[in-house]
Amino acid sequence: MNNSPTENEIKYIREALYRFNSEKVGVDGHTPLNIVEYDENGIIIGGVLGGTYWGWLYIDILWVQESHRLKGIGSKLLSEAEKEALHRGCHHAHLDTMSWQAPEFYKKHGYEVIGVLPDIPSGNQKYLLMKALDKQSVENEEK
Repeated sequence: MNNSPTENEIKYIREALYRFNSEKVGVDGHTPLNIVEYDENGIIIGGVLGGTYWGWLYIDILWVQESHRLKGIGSKLLSEAEKEALHRGCHHAHLDTMSWQAPEFYKKHGYEVIGVLPDIPSGNQKYLLMKALDKQSVENEEK
């Protein structure tokens, strides 16, 4: 057993799982979906990083610089990602967030908690959330 695999070994394992999954349910069609927001000086103040696959949007990271929070930037980024996902044919979105991050933000935008990992890290939780995407739900979030 090797507890410190090389990058090539890690790549081999990832590709082996990808081939297995593709044989079972088809190619995932993963396409990155990344959006960056800038201030008036061209400085990055926020962004959403994720992708689309198998008809789903996955939000890996949604971040807004602290001094720019509560100004609608996070909502704008989320809405833009959902609109692009719809354009790509996605029907759902999923993400995870920690209890000290933004579970209430996502709930406000129509996401439902479908799982909770307790005590990660100690005294906190990790939430798994999802949302059905349709044109009306995304347009309602913009209002």
